[in-house]
Amino acid sequence: MKPFKIALHQACLERIDQRIALANQAMEDIQNSANQETKSSAGDKYETGRAMMQQEKDKQAIQLAQALELRQQLEHIDPAQSFEEIQAGSLMMTNEGYYYLTVSLGKIILEQKTVYVLSAASPLGQALLRRRVGDKIQFQQRTIQIIALY
Repeated sequence: MKPFKIALHQACLERIDQRIALANQAMEDIQNSANQETKSSAGDKYETGRAMMQQEKDKQAIQLAQALELRQQLEHIDPAQSFEEIQAGSLMMTNEGYYYLTVSLGKIILEQKTVYVLSAASPLGQALLRRRVGDKIQFQQRTIQIIALY
């Protein structure tokens, strides 16, 4: 399972890299649009357009910063490491499927396996922390049993 976990970790990095690339591209496109816009005789319309572009650029800058932070957090996790109890970096199989406790990325499908990549800070992540194989937790009126830990 270690090769799968390493491949999963790489898939997470690639997903974050896609977010970074999209945010960078969007910021570049916004800047190009702003540079091409010439001041028209309707000064208020021009200023409103510039302000809207700046707001969009700021929004993309926030998304970029968040993606860079996620990447940095993920880089601090060694996917080759395994644990006796669930902590950041744990891949676990439960009666509901696979969970990878790293950063919040949602569902990733790899090698015909669906893995939910979630943060240790999420409510489910918090409930899973420090659990061991065989433990059961109650979460949102569901019973989740830890079957295996990688």
